Amino acid sequence: MSESQIIIKDLKFYGFHGVYPEEQVVGTSYRADIIIDIDDGFEGFKTDRLEDTLNYEKIVETVLKIATRQKFRLIERLAQLMGESIVAFDHVLSADVTIYKSVTRLTPEPQWIGVRRKVRRLEQN
Repeated sequence: MSESQIIIKDLKFYGFHGVYPEEQVVGTSYRADIIIDIDDGFEGFKTDRLEDTLNYEKIVETVLKIATRQKFRLIERLAQLMGESIVAFDHVLSADVTIYKSVTRLTPEPQWIGVRRKVRRLEQN
């Protein structure tokens, strides 16, 4: 297990995910929290050089493309694909993705529901 992590918290986006037709047409608000486990060879914590760290903007850009340009019936699938896209970056061991979805169908008051998925980099043989 890695002792180093990068955290992206409260990433907001609007998407068209869900099983109800209006969710696929009208859309809803989402938030994501992402915890990225970094391998021990990662130099960013040691050197203070930009080229030695992960490019956070690229990670955010990558997951937002998935979240805003595609439609999923299940946010579970969205979380999986976001995690897979993050572990493709160098030095990333795993990505713990939590997605919160704004819902109004369950009660008159808006609330959030969510899923959490940890995706690990596959071992290379």
